[in-house]
Amino acid sequence: ETVFAHLNRLSLRYHGTNRVGDLAARVTGDVDRTQDMIVQVLAVLLPNCMLLGGMVTVLFVLDPAFAALALAITPLLALMVSTLTKRLKDAEKRSRKADGQVAAATSESLGAIHFIQAYSLEPYQQDRFDTLTRKSLQAGLEAVRLQARFSPAVDVTSVLSTIAVLWFGALRVMNGELTVGELLVFLSYVGSVYKPIKALAKLGRVRSKGLAAVERVMAVLSEEPQIADAPTAVLAPRLGGRIDFRGVSFTYGREPVLTEVDLHIDEGENVALVGPTGAGKSTIAALIPRLIDPTTGVIELDGHDVRGFSLASLRGQVSTVLQDCVLLHGTLRDNIAAGRPWASSGDIERAARLALVDEFASRLPLGLDTPVSERGANLSGGQRQRISIARAILRDAPILILDEPTSALDTESEELIVNALANLPRQRTTVVIAHRLSTIRSADRIVVLEGGRIVQSGTHGDLLGADGRYRRLHTRGLVPARSPA
Repeated sequence: ETVFAHLNRLSLRYHGTNRVGDLAARVTGDVDRTQDMIVQVLAVLLPNCMLLGGMVTVLFVLDPAFAALALAITPLLALMVSTLTKRLKDAEKRSRKADGQVAAATSESLGAIHFIQAYSLEPYQQDRFDTLTRKSLQAGLEAVRLQARFSPAVDVTSVLSTIAVLWFGALRVMNGELTVGELLVFLSYVGSVYKPIKALAKLGRVRSKGLAAVERVMAVLSEEPQIADAPTAVLAPRLGGRIDFRGVSFTYGREPVLTEVDLHIDEGENVALVGPTGAGKSTIAALIPRLIDPTTGVIELDGHDVRGFSLASLRGQVSTVLQDCVLLHGTLRDNIAAGRPWASSGDIERAARLALVDEFASRLPLGLDTPVSERGANLSGGQRQRISIARAILRDAPILILDEPTSALDTESEELIVNALANLPRQRTTVVIAHRLSTIRSADRIVVLEGGRIVQSGTHGDLLGADGRYRRLHTRGLVPARSPA
C-alpha cells in the first residue's frame, strides 16, 4: 500500500521515464518477496537466537575449553555466509531486474495489441520477448546455483567442526581428563548448538533474496516527489477561476518549452490555445493544476500562487477532458463518478444526460451499469469522450481544461461532443487546446503560441484579419476552416 501510494504521488516525469510493467513488478513481486523475507527472518531468528544463547551458556558452564572449540566454527561460518550472501544478492538483483523487464515488455505488448496485430509485429514481439525471458532464466539459474551452495557449505563446515570437537574430546578421554559418558553428553550439547547456528547461517540465503527485492522497493520509496505540498500549504477555497501566468518558463531537460510567458485569463473566460506541435499548449494546461511546476515564474489563481495551495484542493478546482479518455475498471457509472466519487446517483445520471452518455447507454441492456472492458475497448472514441465530459460536468470545477477533445473523432462524433460541451455550465473558466474550428470559434479569445512564446492574441475574426501566425496556420490547414469528414 505504501509503495502504491508513493508511486501515485511521483511526478509525470518520473512515470514518463520508467516502464509501467517494471513498476508493477516492484509493487507486486518485490513487495511480496520483502514481506516473505521479514516473516521468515522473524520466524527463524527469534527462536534460534534464544536456543543458541541457552545452549552456549550450558556449554561454557560444563567445559569452557570445549565450548570455545565448538564455537570456533562461528567466524568461519560468518565469513562464508557473508561472501555467499553478497554474491547471491547481486545475482538476485540481476534476476529481479530481468523479471521486471519481462513484465514491462508484457505490459507494453498487451497495451499495444491493436497496433501489433495491425502491423503483423507478432513475430518481432515474440523474438524480443523470448530474448528477455532467456535473460531472466539465466539470471534466475545463476541465483539458484549460488543458493544450492549454501546448505552443503554450512553442513560441511559443521561436520568438520564436530570432528574437531570429537578428536579433542577423545584425547582428553585417553588422558583421563574426561569420561566417555561426559564426552557423549557434551557432543549432544554441541549438536544442539550447531542446529540453531546452521539455521541462522542458512537464513543468509533468504535474506539475500529479500534484500535484492528491498533495494528495488526502496529505489521507488527514496524517489522524492517533484511536485509536493509546501509546508505552509493551505486548502484552496472555491475559486472564481481567474488565471495569471507571470514570466513563466518551463524547461524539459535542456530543451526550453515555454519562455517568459505572460498570460491573463479572466474568470469565466473561454480561451483557446492554438499553435503548431511543440509550441507549449499542453504544457500550459499541465501547469495550471500543478501536474508540473514552472522552471521560473509564477502561476496564480484568483491572485494566489498555486504553490500555496495543497495539491488535492488545487486539483479539485480543475476538470480536464483529454484527447485520449482514460477509462478505469468498472461500469459506465463508476467511470463518470470518478469525477466526484461521493456524488449521488441522481447527480451522476444528470451528468450522463447532459454529456449525452444516455444517448448510447440507454441502448445497452444494463444502461449505466454496463461494465467497461479493458481500456474501454467496447466503446467508440466518441462514447469514451462523452464519458470524460460527464466526469467534468459532475466535478463542477471552476476551471475546465479541454485538451484537443475532438481531434481524433469523425464529424458525427465531433458534433455530438461539441453539443455535449455546450451543456457545460457557462460560469466556469475554460482553456481549450484544439485544432478544429468548431472548438475554437466559440472562444472569447484565441492565444497563438509558437516556440514556447505567445505571438498573437485576439478573437477568431480579428486574428484572421491580421497578417500573422494565426492566419498562416489557418491557410495551411492547421486551423481548418471546417471540420474534416
